[in-house]
Parts: sequence; C-alpha cells; structure tokens
Amino acid sequence: MHNNFDKAFKLFKKQIECIINDDRKTQMNLYSENLNYKFPFANDRPNLIKGRESFERVMTPLWEKSRKSGVKVIGCKHEFHGTDEPELFLAIFSLEVVSNKETISLPIVQLIRIEGDYIIEIEEYFNPGVRQDI
Repeated sequence: MHNNFDKAFKLFKKQIECIINDDRKTQMNLYSENLNYKFPFANDRPNLIKGRESFERVMTPLWEKSRKSGVKVIGCKHEFHGTDEPELFLAIFSLEVVSNKETISLPIVQLIRIEGDYIIEIEEYFNPGVRQDI
C-alpha cells in the first residue's frame, strides 16, 4: 500500500461527502489551484477544464440546474484502489441519485492524482446519456 493511500482515500471520501451535502465551497478546497479536470465522454461541459476557478465557473450552472430540478445525491457505493504510481488512484463508484421521485444509480470511474494535500487531476468517466436523464 502506498503511503499516500490513506490521504488520497480521505480526499476522495471528502469529495463524495461534499457532493452529497451539496457543499461546493468545501469541495473546491480539496482541489489545487492548478487542477486539471478531464471529462472524456461529457457532452454538456468541456472535456478538459484547467484550473480550480475555471472548474467552479463551468460547473456552477450545472449544479444550479440540478438543484432547481430537484436532483439530490443521497448515497454512494465505492471502491478505491492504489496504482503503480504512488500519487495516482482509481475510484469506482455509483452515486445514488433521487430525480423525479425516482432513485437511480449513476456509475462513475475517476482516476485521481494527488500532490501534497490536494487533488491536482481527475479524469472522470460516466455515461453522458444517463447523466442527461437526471
């Protein structure tokens, strides 16, 4: 196990907690100022967002839209793994989301790179069709 594993797992769990609690200010503090956030399959946002401020600027309208639509994340099932690179981790998880009084599971895979006490890079994979349905 990597020395960074516990720190990375704590950052991941805090990120999920922020998503469930819709606490975006705390979530932003988990990311470095030079964050690179990649969404290779997204069709509702840029595939690469450089910088924490840019990430917040791009995502805020999407979060607002979800709030106004009554979408709420109520839980998360996850796996978290180290890799051969000590600063790179793999998170496989499903967010349990209530939308239109229906609960759906939103599967996501993230490659998370940490440096010091911050997440510096995330590459996130999800099905954009499912995401648009909520």
